[in-house]
Amino acid sequence: MTGAAASTGKNDEKKHVIFPWKRMVAGAVAGTADVWACHPLDRIKTQLQNNPGKSIFGTFQDVVSKGKGFTGGVYALYEGILPMTAEAIFKVGIRYFAFSWFTEEYNQRYNNGRPPKDPFFLNLAGGAFAGTVESFLVVIPCELLKVRHMTQEHSRSFGMVFKDVIREEGFRGLYKGGSATLLRQITNHMIRFPVFYGITDYLKGGDHHKQLPVIQNLTAGALAGTASTLFNNPLDTIKTRMQKQGQNQTSMQVIRGIYADGGARAFWAGCVPRILRVAPGQAITWAVVEWVTGLLNKF
Repeated sequence: MTGAAASTGKNDEKKHVIFPWKRMVAGAVAGTADVWACHPLDRIKTQLQNNPGKSIFGTFQDVVSKGKGFTGGVYALYEGILPMTAEAIFKVGIRYFAFSWFTEEYNQRYNNGRPPKDPFFLNLAGGAFAGTVESFLVVIPCELLKVRHMTQEHSRSFGMVFKDVIREEGFRGLYKGGSATLLRQITNHMIRFPVFYGITDYLKGGDHHKQLPVIQNLTAGALAGTASTLFNNPLDTIKTRMQKQGQNQTSMQVIRGIYADGGARAFWAGCVPRILRVAPGQAITWAVVEWVTGLLNKF
């Protein structure tokens, strides 16, 4: 009986190991859900950061007034959503794969395969690692194309925008403003992972195998997204300005230009719509990741 019980315990422990590929699949599904739910807010946020003097409603009117038929009106809010969906599948999948691989590898090497009693610093480091990996592989070039696409005067496809960048600026042009994007992504996930897991670990009462209700994962995800946005919105604003077409200034010149436009407050331009975009987006992302991972752990 003792041997059987021990064997069952081992199997249960093994069953609850979070394999990186499961997180990657869960992240891909979550990224898709996030984009389709929140893309309109992302469009408005990007426009506001390039035109900080405008109101949210005025920016909304500008976006929906572009184009006609299926390229104008409310449809304009969803312009470019298919390429953004493709980006999200890779970006979020890679993010959760990288984080899971990093933390699992650390636990295997230094904690005998068990999570540490206080995982805050491991989640912090794992978030930084995930942010770095996703930035270089996906986020930096895709963010540049997104900004160029959303701020162009005439409606053109992502493919045409991509060709323009390569023709005029070369492959390196895809990584323009990359330092600000990299810092934004690193700080994003250095905040989001510890905040989310800090909240959910507290709610689980120390039982790492416990499945929380969806509403609790949604709330924890929203709080994690809000915290990261409030902290690093200046980096997002700098990144957006640097990636705008025709922008050939250094980081310091861009920073001075933003300050000249509206003082310190200009660095938080688009913060409200960004929170309105990021908070529900992260709520959806984390809730879907946890739900899909739970499903995959049953197999």
